[in-house]
Amino acid sequence: MRFAWPSARWGSLPIAGGVDAAYRAVIEAAPDPAKKRAEIEAQLQSVVSPIRTAEAFGVEEIIDPRDTRAHLCRFANWVAPVRQPAPPGFQYRP
Repeated sequence: MRFAWPSARWGSLPIAGGVDAAYRAVIEAAPDPAKKRAEIEAQLQSVVSPIRTAEAFGVEEIIDPRDTRAHLCRFANWVAPVRQPAPPGFQYRP
C-alpha cells in the first residue's frame, strides 16, 4: 500500500535543479538566460499535481496528514498475520 500527502513531491529531479540540467542548452542559447529559466520553471510548475504524480508512482491513496497514524495502524494490522520471524542465521550442528 502506498499513501501520500497532498503536499508530497516526488521525481528524479526537483524543478529548481532539474531545469539547469535538462534545459542547459536552451537557457544558454536564449538572449536573456534568467528570463528563459524563469519561463521554463513557470511552465513546469503549472503542470505539477499531486494526483498526477501519485498516478505515475502507483500511489493508491492521497490522505490527509492528520489521518496518517490511522492508515499506518490499519496497514500494520492488515499485514500482521503474514509476518513470520526469519530463520536463525546460525545453527549449531548436532
